[in-house]
Amino acid sequence: MDDALVDVVKEYFDLNSYEAKVWLALLGRGISSAGELAEMTGVPRSRTYDILESLERKGLVIMRLGKPIKYIAVNPQEVIDKLKKRVELNLHGRMKRIDGIKKTPIWEEVMDLYTKGIKKVDPTQISGAIRGRHHLHDRFEELFNESEQEIFLAASGIELNRVIEYHHATLKSAKDRGVVIKMAVKSEGLTEKNLKNAKAFGEIRELTGLDTRFVLVDSREVIFMLLPEQDIHPSYDTGVWIHSPFFAKSLRTMMMNAWKGMKKL
Repeated sequence: MDDALVDVVKEYFDLNSYEAKVWLALLGRGISSAGELAEMTGVPRSRTYDILESLERKGLVIMRLGKPIKYIAVNPQEVIDKLKKRVELNLHGRMKRIDGIKKTPIWEEVMDLYTKGIKKVDPTQISGAIRGRHHLHDRFEELFNESEQEIFLAASGIELNRVIEYHHATLKSAKDRGVVIKMAVKSEGLTEKNLKNAKAFGEIRELTGLDTRFVLVDSREVIFMLLPEQDIHPSYDTGVWIHSPFFAKSLRTMMMNAWKGMKKL
């Protein structure tokens, strides 16, 4: 049996090695007994019955009625559809539980601890490095959600595509709350669709003569990326998060001076 195929099936169908081998063997036979499958796969016969029961619970095989007991492989397309529904249900249930904690006294205690704790921290210590593009976007999402007055974004066209696509709902919500959104962008790579969507959220201008990437929120917090995105793999893209009104206001003042000379898109 092809080890590479077994490894792929394990990953995508969330199976162990024995389960993957037995299921693949059964797919090839259509219907078979536990003994036949053990002989075909090299899986110990004593384990094969347990494996088939596990595959049956997961919806990958069906036990045929009658004697001797044999098993029938389920169409992989049906298996995929079941897995998708299971993942959707699990995700929906998990999201409900996560949202539900906000309505409990525990959440109030957790937030109270954080509020009291953060007041004790020296503002110069409220900073950190965020590594990995997906982690950066997670933090963008938090800042956009927390914004009250203004979001100022400087990015490449390709990066603004991602921001609009990933954070569309959050930016719309911010705009609806009255948050002013300004975007300075290098237009190369920016799609017409995302340019139109960006204009629906706020004002967008051409970033020229300056190669920079940052998110500035409420003249209070900044995430400043360290390298041009084309020079680094997404996994190693790194930004420095700084919670400093002094630095943030200074950066905003400099950028607003540049903003006045930027061309509207």
